[in-house]
Parts: sequence; C-alpha cells; structure tokens
Amino acid sequence: MKLLVGDEKVFEELKKLGRVVFIRKSTELIAESDDLRLSAKPELFERVLECLADLGYEFAVLNAKDEIMKIEEKLGYEIPTFDRTNALNSAPELETLKTVAEKAKKNAEKCGAIGIFVGFVRKVEGDKTVERLEYEAFKELLPEKIAEVESKVKGFPGVANAKLYHKLGKLKPGEDIVYIAVVGEHRKDIWEPLMNAVELMKTELPIWKKEVYRDGERWV
Repeated sequence: MKLLVGDEKVFEELKKLGRVVFIRKSTELIAESDDLRLSAKPELFERVLECLADLGYEFAVLNAKDEIMKIEEKLGYEIPTFDRTNALNSAPELETLKTVAEKAKKNAEKCGAIGIFVGFVRKVEGDKTVERLEYEAFKELLPEKIAEVESKVKGFPGVANAKLYHKLGKLKPGEDIVYIAVVGEHRKDIWEPLMNAVELMKTELPIWKKEVYRDGERWV
C-alpha cells in the first residue's frame, strides 16, 4: 500500500487508479473509503495502516500532520504530497506479512507451497540489551537490488515467484524487520531457494543497520 499526503480531492483522484482509503485526524484517527469507515486512537496509526494494507488497499491518503511526522521517522521514508507527476513513484510502500505472501502467490496456479521467512529484532545481542535497531538504505538503488534478488530466487527449479520486503527506520525488540516469501510447485521446491534468498538479502541489499543498546550503539 503506497502512502501519500493529500486531501479529499486527492482521495477522489486516486480512486481512478485503484482501491484507496482516506485517513484524517479530528480527536481520533478516521479512516474512510467507499466500503469502510473506522476510528482509532492516534497511537494506533501504524497498526491501522497495516490492517488497511491487509484489506487490499493500494493507496492511503494521509491528512494527519503529527501522525505523518511520526510514521515517517518510524518507516525511514519521507511521505510525498500527491502532485500528479512523480509522487506515486517516490511514495513509500507499506507491506505486511499477508500482503507479501499474497503478492508472491499471484500467477502461480500450478503451485501449492509457500515458504515464509520472518526476521525480527532480538532483545539481547551477546551480553547487551537492545533498545532498538535503525536501518538506512541507498533508497534509489534498493528497489533494483530487491528485484535482482527476487529474480535469482525465481531461477530455482519449481519456483514460480518470490517476494522480499525489508523495513527501514526504527524498530524495537519483537518488531518484524524482513519478510521473504517463496512460492513453488511442491514443498520440496521452496526450502533451498528460501534459504538462498535470506543469504542474498544480507549480502546484496544496500542497507545498513545501527544497533542501539542501553549503554551505547554501533553500526554493523
């Protein structure tokens, strides 16, 4: 689900392109579309976005200034204002485990197995207590490198599709970092490609991690 800053006019414009939801803030967050209306406390903003992505919305138009600033810091991306030119290309994409799996299963009619890898933030690293991880990336190059990894994994026999999503920004212990989904004709076809995808993710993506501990920090 692509995230964009805008108003009701942008919401109406994006309806021409796909399923879109408009999120504004009064005393609470209000999310509205042609087939949905819900309200939530502002601190649930990220969870609301994830739920809307799981429901299949392709775009979310955001009109809640304070919450936008917080989610930008969390995701490690600036959310652009829709301007009908290049904003859609630069809009960050919010994925969940469900959306990654669903995209991987597209056009895989002959397949009956999907392998999933989820990496998440550990609380203890060696003898240190982790406060958070901070991920940065060469964002202009990242989509290309992710596509290259996915292409390599799809080259394995019996594999129909592969999808990889790596979060950026600030993540706390217990929060997910990366989702990888590999779809194959049979279960025997998915394990080696899935492990290969995990190793390629570590070595080929232009992403850097800072570990922040209670008593210091380091880039790794």
